[in-house]
Amino acid sequence: MAVRAPETDAGPIELPPTLGFVAHQPVLDRQQRAVAYLFAARDERGAAGTPARRREFDALLLSTLAKMGVYRLLDYRRAFIQISLDSLDLPELATLPARSVLLLVEPGCEPLDDGDLARLEALKAGGLRLALAPARFDDSVVTAARREQLFALADVMVLDFAASANRVLAPLLDQLPRRYPKARWFARNVGTAEDMELCLHGPAAQRFALFHGVYLAGGRSMPTGKVDSGQARVLEIMRLLRCNAEAHEIEAQFKLDSLLLFKLLRFVNAPVNGLSRKVMSIEESLLLLGRERLFKWMSLLLFTARRDDVSSPGLLEKSLIRAAFMERLGDYRGSRLEAEHLFLTGMFSLLAALLNVPLADALEPLDLPAPVADALLAQKGLFAPYFQLAVACEQNDPARVTRLVALLKLDLDLVNRFYTEAVLWTQQVLREEEPVPAE
Repeated sequence: MAVRAPETDAGPIELPPTLGFVAHQPVLDRQQRAVAYLFAARDERGAAGTPARRREFDALLLSTLAKMGVYRLLDYRRAFIQISLDSLDLPELATLPARSVLLLVEPGCEPLDDGDLARLEALKAGGLRLALAPARFDDSVVTAARREQLFALADVMVLDFAASANRVLAPLLDQLPRRYPKARWFARNVGTAEDMELCLHGPAAQRFALFHGVYLAGGRSMPTGKVDSGQARVLEIMRLLRCNAEAHEIEAQFKLDSLLLFKLLRFVNAPVNGLSRKVMSIEESLLLLGRERLFKWMSLLLFTARRDDVSSPGLLEKSLIRAAFMERLGDYRGSRLEAEHLFLTGMFSLLAALLNVPLADALEPLDLPAPVADALLAQKGLFAPYFQLAVACEQNDPARVTRLVALLKLDLDLVNRFYTEAVLWTQQVLREEEPVPAE
């Protein structure tokens, strides 16, 4: 196996003890269910540097993920971890949970050689799976003969819509699926409806299994702006809770749709919530949880009431992560009431996309506390920076994360931990409704 010669002119490698915030960007299947996360950190300083700098950065990425507790998430999801060809000999790779990790391999600082191919084969023999973006491995990176060997190792082919022009994508879609029929395709950075149409109905559409990007993350509106009858009933129950209606009035609404009660009790009784005994009725829910906590759990049902909206599960997961993350920040500040209200802020932040109505109209019957409404409708007030931080974490915007962390006088490592815990908690709550990740 070839070993690269050490660089004598690399200079000092000055990297921080951790990479700061590393976002969990969801990867969806064809049913728009989250089945994996993409972990990739920006390295403006080392991207054009030497192999030693790339290895140092990738080792830092892996250690940061370990410190964040990210691998706890992989009981429920797979992970794509972006790493350079220069880093294939890192000892940290041997400690990854192979069953759950796919290495998204990027070109190194030097052209691919036989040593790189041998290291990739060794990683595969150890159980790790590989994802490759063919457009990234052009003639400047790999020779034609080695390209055949390289792509034959790929379990997943990545088509990056942000980085590739149509003239690059077309031949890839035409040729590669026939030459590598066992590889699945991962559409990365899907930004428009046209991109998604190409994935689902263009050449080799049947090969596309995984999707990622702002178009999917934003949630598409339903064709009609009318609120679904199931969602309308949930909104009515929430209105009754806010106006202190009698218990029998609330129970009457649940009797009109017994599935709502079943779903509510499943969420409330999820083991992660740690109730001392199971709640079996609305009367018990009101007695043991109180109206505020019951209102909180009813918000989840808005995302499950409409059965014909395939984007609802993704919106629910995204809303829950925002809500749980913001709630943890409120608890850290020491105010349980503020924590509950921060949860509602995150939970209702995608209500306009869910109901396909203006957000002000969606929130109007709920009579939310003023700080919640101010943050959502005007991006101002006490809760606005917390909401902005949740969105910045979600969008992997490190500059904005750093600025908001400083504004809120928080520690970045704490924010990392809280965000990871929010993702883990969300997966545990939704566990019964989710598919087993594909092998």
